[in-house]
Amino acid sequence: MNRYETVCIVRPDAAEDVIKGIIQKATSSLEGSGATVTKVDEWGRRRLAYPIQKKNEGFYFVLDYMSAPEASKEVDRILGLNEDVLRQQTVRIITTKKAVKAKADSEARAAKAKAKADAKAGSVTAAAAVKVEGGQA
Repeated sequence: MNRYETVCIVRPDAAEDVIKGIIQKATSSLEGSGATVTKVDEWGRRRLAYPIQKKNEGFYFVLDYMSAPEASKEVDRILGLNEDVLRQQTVRIITTKKAVKAKADSEARAAKAKAKADAKAGSVTAAAAVKVEGGQA
C-alpha cells in the first residue's frame, strides 16, 4: 500500500451535484478496490493559470488515500473518461526511511549553516566593540 494524492479540476459551469457525483464515484472506486481514503479536500472554484478548453476557472478537489498502484490507476482512468474533468494528476507520496533520513539531513545542514552564520555575526560584532573601545582611549 502506497500513499497517493490526486488533484482534479472540474469545469466551472458543472452543477454542484455533478461535482459531488465525481468525488463520490472516485472515492467509491477507491474503497471498492481496498483503498483507504484519508481526506477529501474541496478547494472550490479558483482561477486557472492558463485557459483549458477556453475556461479560465475550475473547481478543484484533492483526494488523499492509501492504496495499491492499480487502484490509483483506475481512479485516473475514471476521472480521465469524465467529460466534466478538465485535468487530473496523481502523485505518490514517498514515506520511506530514505525520505525521512533525507529530510533530517537537510534540516541538520540548515541548522549547521545557521550556527555558522550566527558565529560569524557574533565575531564581527565583537571586533567592532574592540575597535570602539580602542578608539575611545
